[in-house]
Amino acid sequence: MTENRDAGTSVRQFTAELVGAAMEGAYDDVADALGVVARAGASRVAGEIVAELVGRCAAVIRVRHPADPGSVFTVAVTDERDRPVEVDRLPPGPLAALRALLADLGEDDESRDIQLELAARGEPDDVVGVVIHLLVWLVELSGSPAASLPSLSCFAR
Repeated sequence: MTENRDAGTSVRQFTAELVGAAMEGAYDDVADALGVVARAGASRVAGEIVAELVGRCAAVIRVRHPADPGSVFTVAVTDERDRPVEVDRLPPGPLAALRALLADLGEDDESRDIQLELAARGEPDDVVGVVIHLLVWLVELSGSPAASLPSLSCFAR
């Protein structure tokens, strides 16, 4: 990714291509794009990619599960055996991304922005981990039946 006069458009295009590759199962392309994210590290560009992915996840949820203004969104985190897990036991980056998603759904822009900043900081592999979680969530959300609430996968190290 290079800086140009309209970096926001470049980030949106990059993110759209990354999402398209993930949806199509083009894992070599996804891996190449994740390499770009890793090289960007905890930068403004990485933060914009994370923000774009959170926004896309929220948009899919809003389309599938419209809610009245002021609705409160919650999550239930379970392990692979469907046992409840404390949400705060998630890794810091994905936890911040999940909180950013909930803030976006709740139309709390200030909290969303704080959580986005937290999600996009850290070492390059931390940022890549957040992007991977968001991509997996977007694929899961997009592939779930409209009438059901999806289960979002979370991966610990």
